[in-house]
Parts: sequence; structure tokens; C-alpha cells
Amino acid sequence: MHTPSPCSQSAQNLLRSLCCLLLATSFVLLAACAGKKAPEALAPSQPAVERHESPETFVSLLRPQDQGMQSFRELAVSIDKSLGYLKKKKSSDYAIRRPGLSMTWGEMKRTLIRLKQLLPQLDANPSLFTEHFQWVPVQPYISYSGYYSPVVKASKQRKPGYTHPIYRRPPDLGQHKGAYYTRKEIEEEGKLANRGLELAWAADPVDVFFLEIQGSGCLLLDDGSQVCINYAGQNGHKYKSSGRIMREKGLLERGDIFEQRQWLKDHPERVNEILHDNPSFVFFKLEGTGPTGAMGYVVDDWKSLATDRSFIPLGSIVAYGVNIPDPKRGKMALRGIGFAQDVGGAIKKNRIDIYCGSDQRANYVASFLDAKGPAWVLKAK
Repeated sequence: MHTPSPCSQSAQNLLRSLCCLLLATSFVLLAACAGKKAPEALAPSQPAVERHESPETFVSLLRPQDQGMQSFRELAVSIDKSLGYLKKKKSSDYAIRRPGLSMTWGEMKRTLIRLKQLLPQLDANPSLFTEHFQWVPVQPYISYSGYYSPVVKASKQRKPGYTHPIYRRPPDLGQHKGAYYTRKEIEEEGKLANRGLELAWAADPVDVFFLEIQGSGCLLLDDGSQVCINYAGQNGHKYKSSGRIMREKGLLERGDIFEQRQWLKDHPERVNEILHDNPSFVFFKLEGTGPTGAMGYVVDDWKSLATDRSFIPLGSIVAYGVNIPDPKRGKMALRGIGFAQDVGGAIKKNRIDIYCGSDQRANYVASFLDAKGPAWVLKAK
């Protein structure tokens, strides 16, 4: 039998040690990999919303997660806001009476109460939506858009870096015959300066302009605190969108808000030229903990809807469906149970504006959403 020399034995021992070390290192690496979280997988996508979808198909694909909820029970807060609004309404009076939709305030209240009673059962049995409610279609379809609550950097005092005023409603706004001062007169000529009307001073006039478009938002103050502001009035001039202004000047390719903001950021010397071409101007008030709708309550993400109250009255329950833009998928189906709780100057007849919230996804959806889809007003059977 061959006996290894001391040198060859040392070599073999060294080799064994290296192998053990490599094996141990492999186990450590495998354990570390096992401890790492896998990349977050996207939830299974629902089938696209069809413009002429049946209520039965809609309900079969309806899930609370698409509205940011874990359970349909979470609709209770929005229901209570609508019921609070209806307290002062006479039950026998008509909330709406037009071809295709007729409902008294009493019927609307009964519908809201019925839905609230059913909430504990809906997760397990969503077919109750069609069993207990009449689905009145909004014909021929709904044109959907979205709005969100922007956050604007501001200061309570004018100081370097914070020089653009955000104005409260002037006391003489209603006393002017015809329209009030234009945007250019207010911002460039200082028609409201030195009257103590400044709520705050913003860092960026473009942020304030888009805050006006949304009608409400929050101010992130330079001391780290945050306050919410809401629409308090408008100067009476017709609104002209910045997208239209910039397209007319041949400045945009797509025309969406993201492209508009980037162009304005890249061309600060032309900001006033673009913004002042829109004579409309919005005034604000400090109010509450979030954006407040026409009912006087804070609106709820993916549940509160802005409607034309002469077409879909405040207090209505609306089943709505639309394929929304999504930063990860491109598009995704959104089927939801919403509540008509807000209005808007641009919301006419068969248009619905969905309140999307205040985060980055809300910004994205609200900026790009422009699509058609089905909608039904629910009435208790």
C-alpha cells in the first residue's frame, strides 16, 4: 500500500480544508438567498372592462382589493357620509327625474341603508349586489377621468424660495359685475397684493397651477407640518387647459400632465406665458384633514366620485367600470362601488371623475385617465 509522504499529506489536508471552506461558504450564501424576499409578483390581472358589460359579469369580477380595500365592509364610512348629506332632504322629493333615471331622496336613502346592511355578507356572496338592487345603466356610457390631492411645498411667510402667493377668496369677489380679475392681472399686475389675502407662499407657481386644476390638496410647510386646503371660489373666467395652450403652440408630443410639467420645468422663462393664457383663477381656504367634496365631507380614495348632479345626483351609489392606466402593467381593469359625493366645473352629463387619492399612483392615474366604460346607478329593489 502506498503511504503518502508528509508533503503530499499536507497538500491533501490543505485541499480538504479548502473544500470544507467552500462548502460552508455555499451554505451561507444559500441561506442568505433563502432569507431574501423574491421580487414582488403582480396580482393576477382581471379581464378588461367591456363597455357593454352585463351587471352579472361585472359583479362576478368585482373585488374590494381593486379599490384599495380588504373587505366590502370598508364601504361603510362612505355610506355614512352620503346618509349624512341626505338628512336634510325631503324623502318624497325627487333627487333626479330625467329620461332613464328617476329616484326620490327617500329611495336613495333606502338604497344606502340596504347596502350598509348587506356589507358583512358581500365578501362571501357578491351576487347580493344583483339580488337586492336594480341596476339602472347610464347610457350610452361614461367618460371617465380622475383627480387626486397634490402636495405643494409652501411657507406661511414670504421668504427666499417661497415667493408665489396662494390666495384666499377675496371678500369682494361676488360684488364685481361680470368676471373678476384675470390670472394675469392677479399674478403679474398684483391686483390682490397687500390685502392680507395670502394663505401661504409656494415654492413653485407650476405646483400651484396644477393644485388649482385639482381643486384641493395639502401644503407641506417649511416647518415640517402639513395643512390641507380646499376650493373656495373662482374668478368667473372660462378655464383653458394648459395642455390645450401648449398643443396650440406646438410644444408637446403627447400632451399629458407629466409632459407638460417637464416642459415647464425645462423652460422656466416661459412659465408665465403659458399659465397666463388661462384667465381662470381659483381661490382656496384652509380646511379639514383632506380634500372636501360638495357634500362637505372628506372624499375617499377610489370610492368618491365627482358627477353632474343634474345627471347623477349627489348621494347616488354608482357601480363603475373602466380600464385605468397603471405604471406597472400599462393598463388594468377597475370595477368599483362608488358614491356620488363631489362635483366639478368640467363634469357634465355622462362624465365621472374618480377621486384617486394623494400618492404617486393616484397622481399617475389621474394624470393619464381618459377612457370610456359602463356605469349603473343602484336602486334598492
